[in-house]
Amino acid sequence: MTILERAPFLAILAGLIAAMGLEKEVGPVLFPVLAPLTAAGVLLCTFRKERRGQWPLFVLVLLMTFFASARIAFVLYRPLIVPSSVRTEGVITSVRPWGRTYAAVLDSPQGRFLLRLPFATVTEGMRLSVEGIPRPLRRAAKTGFDEERFWRGYGVTAWLAVSKLDPTPKQPWNPHRLRYEVSRLLTIHAPTLTGAYLRAAWTGHRDASLNEAHRAWGTSHLLAVSGFHVGIVVFFASLLLQRRGPLRISLLSLLLWAYILLTGAAPSALRAGAMIQAALLAELLGRPRSSLNSVAVAAVSLLLFSPHLFWNVGWRLSVLAALLIAAVLDEGSLRGAAFWIVLSPSIWLVSFPQTSYTFGSVPLAGLILNLFAPAFFSFAFSLTSAVALLHLAGLPLTPLLMNAAEGAFSLWALLANGLVSLVPWTVSWGPFTSWCGVGLLFLWLCRAMRLSWARTALIASVGSAASFLIFL
Repeated sequence: MTILERAPFLAILAGLIAAMGLEKEVGPVLFPVLAPLTAAGVLLCTFRKERRGQWPLFVLVLLMTFFASARIAFVLYRPLIVPSSVRTEGVITSVRPWGRTYAAVLDSPQGRFLLRLPFATVTEGMRLSVEGIPRPLRRAAKTGFDEERFWRGYGVTAWLAVSKLDPTPKQPWNPHRLRYEVSRLLTIHAPTLTGAYLRAAWTGHRDASLNEAHRAWGTSHLLAVSGFHVGIVVFFASLLLQRRGPLRISLLSLLLWAYILLTGAAPSALRAGAMIQAALLAELLGRPRSSLNSVAVAAVSLLLFSPHLFWNVGWRLSVLAALLIAAVLDEGSLRGAAFWIVLSPSIWLVSFPQTSYTFGSVPLAGLILNLFAPAFFSFAFSLTSAVALLHLAGLPLTPLLMNAAEGAFSLWALLANGLVSLVPWTVSWGPFTSWCGVGLLFLWLCRAMRLSWARTALIASVGSAASFLIFL
């Protein structure tokens, strides 16, 4: 099986990643040249001369890579036009703690701006009348956090030094206000832990203490709205809509994107949504599905939509995990318990280079907890969400069920803390462990393509070495 036949968008994604990883070195001229050359190299790794009719598709993939890279280069290198002053009305789309202050994103006709506030004086969905002077976002010199690239991934062009900030007389409903109100209802009517977990799953709002606990357990990915949560929603919706046809695809697509918008449209959720949408369209068209190609289509689509997402850690971790899961599924030799037993440590090792580099170290207990954490939380999120909806509707006996859910989450915290006390070690970033993680990803990708072990070993070695040269 060749990449050209099975997952052509994987070559496009590889080309774009290589070019964006070397973006500072190659510049705007060589950027759209490097991407097609890398894509061509990836395609040639599995290309078979004896198969006829492949060259037109080969050329098409290279052309698509060139135009995609040209679009990305245009966005990355074009001058950023920011007005000299701002006087407008806009809607707050997100509010989050930012160091000792709060950061709020204002979406307005004059652009999307970052507000830095000493206190959380605004809420999501609030419509404001604003005046101020735009200031440039800070760029990192060489290493460290790059404020400009992070916020540009969310469409922000500048931060706003505010001289006037007042709510407008009319406060219309919008998805951001709905998300805030849902979060507020859960805070008032749900027990502490249950409410925190449901706020994370329903609205994308993560409680600081709960987030810190999951980071110590190595399971923080379960709080970030990603393919795990999106998959649960679509799975249960598909059980109710079993009759195949255009209506089923339309309803599932509508529910899919409604949920993603309600949760704040995080990069990981957008990646999962684009991937599932590609699979739904393949079902509608009667085409065979390739999990790897679906992940690559989703990742490439998001990069075209917002190239700065490439520097978003959530997007990177989401794509890495999705590529690994898709490769293991497409490889097809693992079923049932064996699939989960192999998948958990594989995800831990593949995501290790990025996770350890970003957060400093990775808890070793996460290797064990992630063997059964997805099963527990998929069941807990599904059942608790159903109970919470009935509870908010005011049905009797639901408070008892909510307390039972609180007990289950408390028991999980007790067991997780106990395991961390037994396995208290963390693993810091290191070249050998990181090389193993990158090599393992290439190994699974090659096995998904049914390559020989000799060719797999060669591609994994060369690919991991190239990744180190690009990203280190």
